[in-house]
Amino acid sequence: MLCSLRTPRPDKLLQKRLIWLAYALIGLTVALVLFLMYPEYRLLLVFTFILTTVCCLLQTIKTITAAEEAITYGGFANEIIRNDDEIIRIDNPDGEPVLQNEAAEEMFHGEALLAYLEKHLSAQDANRTAFHRLKAACADLTREKVTLALNQRHDDAKIFASEEWFTISVKPLYLKKTDIFEGRFSVKAIKKYTYLLWRIEDITARKNMEQVFQEERKSLHDFLDYLPVGLYTCNEDYRIEYCNHAFANSLGYDREEITGENLWRFLSPHSELPAKQPLWRGNLYLIGADNESKEYFVAQESFRDDKNIKFRGATVKDIPSDRDLKQNLEHSLDEISWLFNFAPVGIAFVSREGEIKDCNAAVEKFLDRSKPQIINHRIFDYIRAEDVEILKREIRAVNGTSQLSKALDVHITLDKIERIATVYLSPMQKLHSTHPEQIDGIVIYLIDATQQKNLEMQFAQAQKMQAMGQLAGGVAHDFNNLLTAMIGFCDLLLQRHGVGDPSFTDLIQIKQNANRAAGLVRQLLAFSRKQPLKPKLIDVTENFVELSHMLKRILGEQITLKFCHGSDLGFIRVDPVQFSQVIINLAVNAKDAINGNGTLTIATRVETLAAPYQFGADTIKPGEFVVIDVTDTGCGIPKENLSRIFEPFFSTKQNIVGSGTGLGLAMVYGIVRQTEGFIKVNSILGKGTTFSIHLPRFDSNADEDEIPDQDAKEPITAKDGTPVLTVREKRTSPVAVNQKLIFGLNVSAIDRGQNTGPQDENIRILFVEDEDSVRTFAMRALKKKGYEVIGCNSAENALEQLEKDTAFNLLITDMVMPGMSGAELAGIVRRKIPAIKIILASGYSEEIARRELASSQDFEFMAKPFSLGDLTKKVFDVLNQK
Repeated sequence: MLCSLRTPRPDKLLQKRLIWLAYALIGLTVALVLFLMYPEYRLLLVFTFILTTVCCLLQTIKTITAAEEAITYGGFANEIIRNDDEIIRIDNPDGEPVLQNEAAEEMFHGEALLAYLEKHLSAQDANRTAFHRLKAACADLTREKVTLALNQRHDDAKIFASEEWFTISVKPLYLKKTDIFEGRFSVKAIKKYTYLLWRIEDITARKNMEQVFQEERKSLHDFLDYLPVGLYTCNEDYRIEYCNHAFANSLGYDREEITGENLWRFLSPHSELPAKQPLWRGNLYLIGADNESKEYFVAQESFRDDKNIKFRGATVKDIPSDRDLKQNLEHSLDEISWLFNFAPVGIAFVSREGEIKDCNAAVEKFLDRSKPQIINHRIFDYIRAEDVEILKREIRAVNGTSQLSKALDVHITLDKIERIATVYLSPMQKLHSTHPEQIDGIVIYLIDATQQKNLEMQFAQAQKMQAMGQLAGGVAHDFNNLLTAMIGFCDLLLQRHGVGDPSFTDLIQIKQNANRAAGLVRQLLAFSRKQPLKPKLIDVTENFVELSHMLKRILGEQITLKFCHGSDLGFIRVDPVQFSQVIINLAVNAKDAINGNGTLTIATRVETLAAPYQFGADTIKPGEFVVIDVTDTGCGIPKENLSRIFEPFFSTKQNIVGSGTGLGLAMVYGIVRQTEGFIKVNSILGKGTTFSIHLPRFDSNADEDEIPDQDAKEPITAKDGTPVLTVREKRTSPVAVNQKLIFGLNVSAIDRGQNTGPQDENIRILFVEDEDSVRTFAMRALKKKGYEVIGCNSAENALEQLEKDTAFNLLITDMVMPGMSGAELAGIVRRKIPAIKIILASGYSEEIARRELASSQDFEFMAKPFSLGDLTKKVFDVLNQK
C-alpha cells in the first residue's frame, strides 16, 4: 500500500507500531510477574495474561505489516529517486553523499558538491553571486534555489568545451525537528542532525531556446515598431501597455509618454471608447500633442493573455476621401508587398492541403524557379520523401491554433541537388474570424540553413579528426618505445650471431618487421602532425621532373601521366621525403581508382587568399599558396565516404587482397597540415577525383642558403616502409659503397663500432628513460663502446643522482616521461652543468621538442625508434662537436 497525502508514511507508521508493540510486551511482562506474585488473583491474572498476549500478537502482526509497507515504501522511494530525470543527491553533515541517483553519480563521481560547482563555475558576476547564496544557504541550513552556468565539465575533452546551465536547489532535512523548532539547539549543533537534499535540473536546452525566442521576439518587435500602421495594446481598462512608433508619431508623442496612459486621455469629446467586443471597427477622433483633433480609422480585437481580457488595435491616421483612400490603400499595399517580396527569409502562403498560393522572391531564389513555376504546386513536391510526413504532421499541429510552430529542418531536393531549410509554420485565419480553427491556410517561413549545417558538419568532422590525431599521436609515442627496444636488442643479438649463424635469418626477419612497424608509426605520427620533419625550400617543378620517373613506374603503362606546370611558382617549404611520399600515396590511390586505362594529371598554380580561410576548426591565414591539383579519371568517391577518407584505418578496400592499411590519406592529411597547408577534395562518381594541396608560397628571391641542393636527396619509402630508389640512386646503391644489404635490410650499422667509441677516457653519460627495456638496451650498447653509463628511470631520479655526482659529459633523456618531462630536466641540468651536452630522444618531431624548451637552450635531437648504430653514432658525433 502506497501512502497518499492523507495517509501516514509507512516508516512513521512502523515507528508507532513498534512503540505500541513495546507497550504490549511491557504489559505482558507485568501480567506474568503479577501472576507469579499473587496466586490468589490467578483467574483474573490469567485472563489479563491471555488478553495481553492476544494484544501482543495483533500488534506484532500489525508491526510486520507496517514493516513490509515501510520496506515497499523505501524501495519505491529509492526507485523514484534513481529513475528521476533530475539529478538528486542527499549529503550527510560531512558533505558526503548517502543517497544519489545515477545522474548524480555520473556528474559528480562522489566529489563534494559545492567544491565541484565552484571548480566548474562560469566566471560571471551574477553567477558567482548566486553560488555564494547557495553556499550561505548550506551554512545557515535554509532553503535556496539558484540558476548557475557551469563551464566544461570534462577536463580531458577540451575540444568539446561548452557552457551548461543548471537549476540547483538545496533543502535541509532535519532528524530532530521538535528540538530544532523549539530552539533547543544552536545552528552548529543542528548541523550534526541535518542532511541536505540537492535537486539539480539541466536547463541548457531551455536556455538556448529562450535565447532563440528572445532574438526572434526582438526581430518581430522591430518589425512591428516600424510598420507604417499604428499599433497599440491595452488592458481591460483601456490602459495602454504597448504602442509602436507609427502610433506615437501620429499623435506627436514619444512612446514612453503614451505607455501606461489610458486611451480615453487622447480621445476627443466627440468620440467614445471602442466597444468591448471581440472585433470592433470604426472611426475615432484622437487629440495629439498639438491639441488638434484628428480622425483615425481603428480596427480593434479582444484576446486573452494569462486569463485577462486585453485589446489590440491598428490605426490609420487622417481618414481621406474615397480617391485618397484608394491611393493610400494602394500605397499601403505597395509597402506591404515590398516588405513581403524583399523579406530576407522565404515566405509562402499554402492551403491546408499544402498547395502553394503565393510566395516571395526569397522562395523563388531558394527553389531556383520563377513564381509561375511554383504557384499551384504542392510544397511537398520539393521536399525529400523522408521529411514529407514530418511536415504534414506539423501542418496538422498548427491547424486550429494561433501559435507559431517550432523550428523544423527539412531537406529540399532540386534537380538532384539537396539543400536544407529551417521552416516555421503559422496559421492564416479567415477574415473577420474569431475562431482559431477557421483558417484559410498556412504561412510557411523558410530560412536557407544549408551553409550553416555544412559548417556545423565540417566543424564536427574537424573536431573528430583532431581527437583522432591526439589518440594516434599517443599510441604512436608508446609504440615507438617498444620498437626502439625491439630494434636495439636485435642489433645486440646480431653482433653475436653472424651471417652463418642459424639464428641470423630469424633475427633479420624480426628487425625487418620492426622497421615495417616503425613505418606504420611514422604514418600515424604524420596524421597526428607530430612526425619528425626536415623542411627546406624546394622548387615544385624540378621536384616533379625528378619524381616523374618513379610515378610512371608506379602507375604502369595503362595509365597516362600528365603534368601542367604553372609559371612563377616560387618555392615551397616542405620535407622533400615526406612531400614525395604525399604525391606517391595520391598516385597509388589514383591507380586503384582507375583500375585500367586512364589519366593522372598533376597541375600546379598559384592562388592568393585575400581573407582568412576557415578549414574545419582551423583558420588559414591569408597569403599566396602553391596549389597542386592531382586529378584522376577513376571511379570517384561516394558522397557518404568523403567526410571519412582522411580518417586513420578507413578504407573501402578491406576485402581486396594486398590492400593497404588505410593510413595513406591520413598520412597525406597530417603531413600537409603539419607543413602549414591544407587539402581539399572534389569527386564525381564515374568521372574522377581531384585532390588540391595548398602549400604556402615562398618568393623566388629567398636566401641562397635556404634553396635546397638538388643533388642531396633523402630516401623515399613506399607504403610498407621499404625504400624506393631512383635510377641515379640505383647506380650508387648501398652495395656500391660497401654497405651490407641482406633481405633488403641494411645491417652495416651493426658493424659501425670501430669509429663510434670514446676518444677520451672516462666519458660519463647520464641516460634517463622511463621505459625499462629501452634504457637496458641503450646502456648495454653504450657500455660496449667503452662509455661509463648511469641509468635513471625518471627525471626526479636523475636530479637526485646529480645532487650526489655532477661529473657527466653527456645527458641523454626521453622527452615524454611521467612527472617531470625531459625538456624540463634538460633546462635544469643545463643551469646546473653549463658545459654538459644534451641529447633529447622522442618519437615526436624536433620542432615540438624545441617548442618545449627556451630558444636559448642548445641540444641535439634523436628520433625514436633508433637502432644501435643510430645511438652510438649520435653519441660519438655530439661528444666530438667543437
